[in-house]
Amino acid sequence: MKKQINILSAAIVSILASAPAQAIQFDGFMTAGASQIVSIKEEDKGNIYIGGLGDRGITEDLTFEKDTRFGLQISSDVAENMSVVAQVLGRGDNGNFNAIIEWAYIDYEFHETTSVHVGKIKQPVYLVNDYVEVGYAYPWIRPPQEVYLLNNPLNTVNGIELLFQIPVGPGTLSFQPYVGSNRDDIPNAQGAYFEAESIYGADLKYSGRGYTVHGSAFQCDVNTTGGFKTDTNNPFSAQLDVNLNGHGDCKVMAAGFNLDLANVVVYAEWTKRTTTEELSRAFGDTEGYYATIGYRFGKFLPHITFASIEGKASTFGLPGNGAITVPASSPVAPGGTSLNFPVQIQTSITAGLRYEVNDSAALKVEYQVVDVEQDPSTLADANQGFNYGLFNTNFSQSPPQNKVGIMSVALDVIF
Repeated sequence: MKKQINILSAAIVSILASAPAQAIQFDGFMTAGASQIVSIKEEDKGNIYIGGLGDRGITEDLTFEKDTRFGLQISSDVAENMSVVAQVLGRGDNGNFNAIIEWAYIDYEFHETTSVHVGKIKQPVYLVNDYVEVGYAYPWIRPPQEVYLLNNPLNTVNGIELLFQIPVGPGTLSFQPYVGSNRDDIPNAQGAYFEAESIYGADLKYSGRGYTVHGSAFQCDVNTTGGFKTDTNNPFSAQLDVNLNGHGDCKVMAAGFNLDLANVVVYAEWTKRTTTEELSRAFGDTEGYYATIGYRFGKFLPHITFASIEGKASTFGLPGNGAITVPASSPVAPGGTSLNFPVQIQTSITAGLRYEVNDSAALKVEYQVVDVEQDPSTLADANQGFNYGLFNTNFSQSPPQNKVGIMSVALDVIF
């Protein structure tokens, strides 16, 4: 499959290259990043933090694969009111930097205020969804994953969207309704995947000089496929059977704003996801938010971010038909039991510094402290007995019981 995608990438570039030179535009970006867990208690070692854009995770070993990525955006005018736009992306995932078509669509402009996009389009859900891979475009090394990773693992939709943009007062009001479908892997689920059909959504945004406010919502029908078995090194001291097969509806709402005015930089976003039926066994209801504030001193931008994700695990199918089956041999749960996939409950504080190397490059350093909720009463209220937060949930070991410190460095470049 990846070989076919690479062939498709080459074909798109070849077709665009055959157009007149003056009609083609190339824009690129790259992030070279390194990250490592630098503060962790002895009993928590071995846990892998998955809160990032790639899927290799952050461990106690220094890694350059989590945040390193390269992208090339290609656009070409086909006719007076029509163009083709595509982005080829390579990043440090399990495919080891194989190039993929991140998005590719035809843009047709009906009017100076109205256009339609058809193909593989960016899904407009959060503030930086349109350029989430372009690290130079925002202050963090990676967007706060309590919002960006788990509530909606999709960044693109295969479908169609309309874009209306009209001047209102001192700014521009835009409205993007869209419909489509997509398929992707379930984050950190050992090959299990989901298919999202009948995706209907819209984003409403108002942008002015130095600020943006937006709200969005979408819903879709989802089928999940796959599962895995664990070893016995987990909270139940037994081999668990994790079944992620299911079907149901998913709804996501989001709102946010950012401000970059008079040296002050502010970002804040909120999102909520609800699921129904069997789908909720693997995807419980979650709510996440973050707030970032920074102040620019010449070329330096120090900033701090507080982020949180919480929710409730589903009770659908319980007892007896949960996503996780604990065998009768478990010494912790004699006679066996059944439960659904735990929701992610954690908070994090990230202190960062961005330095403008020049007009096209920025150097960033961050230290993040992640606190995974382990209070028994809080977990009981969330219908679960244990919680991994945004750490590896393959149940290969017990989740972290103490705060974990993560150091990251990245150089972002646009060209």
